Amino acid sequence: MEPPGEGGDMAAALRGAKRALREELRQRLRALGAAEKQRQSRLLSRKVISHPKYQESKRIAIFLSMPDEIQTEEIIKDIFKQGKECFIPRYKPHCNHMDMLKLSSAEDISSLTLTSWNILQPSDDDSAREEALAGDVSYGPIQDMHQILDQAEIIQTIIRDNLYPRDTK
Repeated sequence: MEPPGEGGDMAAALRGAKRALREELRQRLRALGAAEKQRQSRLLSRKVISHPKYQESKRIAIFLSMPDEIQTEEIIKDIFKQGKECFIPRYKPHCNHMDMLKLSSAEDISSLTLTSWNILQPSDDDSAREEALAGDVSYGPIQDMHQILDQAEIIQTIIRDNLYPRDTK
């Protein structure tokens, strides 16, 4: 058991480390030119699309990229080309809640609402879209959520390894 106060100190240190890492990543992204960002986005898209977990998945959750982020358009187009289901986030204002809602096609993106944060997402009154965890609580949807979380971890690992290549010396 840890002494009182140490857990809070560790949490504060972790938050500080995350904040510093985010700022370092922002600076690195700002330093990249548009052509280099596009080149790296294409490379990452190919890595994600060729990954065995992506290939075997039928339901994929992905974010719609902002101009200064890894571009996900190629991955989204491939999701539909391969007949997979695509889910994108809808953030709730002033809270940490997020729904993963089904996108019907790559073209469906143009029907989405632009938020005050300049993020495209389904509008709050859009109740026709399937939610990733909708339906009976059974092994199927739970397994799908594990796959979604695994995919997010795989994509994060690919991005991290490309931003911070390991020394091969």
